[in-house]
Amino acid sequence: MKTTKSTDYPQQMGNGLKSCKQKHTSPLINTPLLEEEEVENLRIFSVEELKKATNEFKIERVVEGEDTYVQKFYKGYINETTSKLPVSVMEGLVYSQKSLEDWKISKEEAESLGQISHPNLVKLLGYCCEDNRSLLVFEYLQKESLEHHVYQKEEALPWGTRVKIATGIAQGVAFIHSIKNSPLHQELRMHNILLDEQYNAKLLYLDSKKQSWPEDWTFAGTIYKSPENMFADILGMETDVYIFGVILLELFTGSKEILIKLNRLRTSSFLFTELIDPRLGSDYPVNAATNMGTLVRICTVVDRKKRPLMQQVADVLNSVMCRGT
Repeated sequence: MKTTKSTDYPQQMGNGLKSCKQKHTSPLINTPLLEEEEVENLRIFSVEELKKATNEFKIERVVEGEDTYVQKFYKGYINETTSKLPVSVMEGLVYSQKSLEDWKISKEEAESLGQISHPNLVKLLGYCCEDNRSLLVFEYLQKESLEHHVYQKEEALPWGTRVKIATGIAQGVAFIHSIKNSPLHQELRMHNILLDEQYNAKLLYLDSKKQSWPEDWTFAGTIYKSPENMFADILGMETDVYIFGVILLELFTGSKEILIKLNRLRTSSFLFTELIDPRLGSDYPVNAATNMGTLVRICTVVDRKKRPLMQQVADVLNSVMCRGT
């Protein structure tokens, strides 16, 4: 597949995306896999430990995705040397009421996930594979999910915060692409993007390609279904780029009428300023907004071979964040 050099995209985006004067180091170079001795620090919990830590597995959050896909999360506290550390415990199975099938993470899969480390991925602290239960223990992120902030809170995220979040997501996805050379499938969703106290975005990554999805599993009705997946059932890293473009549109418009807005934006990048979250008023840089509209258009172009690589997208967003205008 012919690709465009990463330096081409900022030039194509106009003067608002010229390279930043300060040097950016690639997250793919400076964020290696965890060293072997660090992997050994992944804690193994018993069911009783986590039952006590989570107040009898009291549910904090339930995620319902496509085709009644469900994930359960429990907030808990685990003992550290001098204090209690808040954690998020995820039921390590995904099931569909439609198919009555489930997937449980194995000890080997949990340890494999523990070897992956990046600032824009939710950190796995430990796991439990006991008594027919699969539980994953992640760091707890106070600001909850991006979906919560965009659709469920009255207070609007400032423009700069949204650019920071978008950049973090792009860096996390680019990193996964670089080490796995495979798409994220259904993991690239608003509810799987969590925020820390400084609004750094972190993707909850489970390496879902290991799941055995039912043959009749569909994406019908979802805004994330790319043209190639709709007509040819093709899933590739280019599909993740399309999904990321849709998430960008959600993030900056705050609207659920994404397909309508995407069709409008495809006629002109300048229309992006008309689509921006009205809660922002005029409190955003117009040039950067137009460039962001162009980036959404490039990411969601129908021909998947014409989409940029995720690292190219991350480079463009780094430039936007650096310039601020």
